[in-house]
Amino acid sequence: MILKTERLTLRPQQQDDAPALFLILNDTEAMCFWSRPPITRLAVVEELVREQQTVMAKGLCQYWTVIEGSDAIGSVDLSLIRDGSAELGFLLRRDRWGFGFAVEAVAAIVTHALGPLGLTRLAAAIQIENRAAARVLEKTGFAQVDRRNVAIASGAMKDCAFYLRKR
Repeated sequence: MILKTERLTLRPQQQDDAPALFLILNDTEAMCFWSRPPITRLAVVEELVREQQTVMAKGLCQYWTVIEGSDAIGSVDLSLIRDGSAELGFLLRRDRWGFGFAVEAVAAIVTHALGPLGLTRLAAAIQIENRAAARVLEKTGFAQVDRRNVAIASGAMKDCAFYLRKR
């Protein structure tokens, strides 16, 4: 389903979004709070998008590409969809930070998830140092419910905050 906001279009992710996503996933600063290092090869992002297309087809996840005008500037996703719940994730290209696009895109997904999709609970996890992501979550109705030190995918221990939004 295509979602529209005042300034953005969020459309289901497509394979040809890989080059635009690579610009973000390859950016050291954009990836500094992710559990994985920057991706250095476009072929890896192309394979990642193929995998995401497969899980989307199974109904386990939904990925949207965030488009400003005709420019793909990021992605928002709902993963681990089951039993009325999902986990929210979002990532924007660094040159689009600070303009309110993340709040606008996340708000559209939250409205869709808790409305037409019929979900009752959304969760999100961030590293504590990522204050910008915390503000996006708080502005879209999420509340912090836990904070603890966890091992992320890289094996490093990070202080993380866990957020919840209910219908």
